[in-house]
Amino acid sequence: MDDSDRLAFYPYVVIRIGCRVCSRGGAYRLARLAAKFGPEIGLRDLLDRFSYDCLWRAEGRGKRGVSACGVCLPDLEQPRPPDLPPGLIRLRVVVRND
Repeated sequence: MDDSDRLAFYPYVVIRIGCRVCSRGGAYRLARLAAKFGPEIGLRDLLDRFSYDCLWRAEGRGKRGVSACGVCLPDLEQPRPPDLPPGLIRLRVVVRND
């Protein structure tokens, strides 16, 4: 696991967790999750904690560990930040290398 897979390096202030299979989901503040689980927790470990009681995942525990749970971080799958105001969609972000 590299550093970018840790909670400390999550790029947004709000962490949205969703599921591709069912309607479960939620939004959590990055600072609160870091205080509760520590900033060095891996994102996969965090998702495992949130989906532990998922019925789809529970079925997989009894079937050779193959889980049908679709827990994910949907904001990391989007091409642009989820909190970008609609008026700024056409603007580009310029990164300075100072």
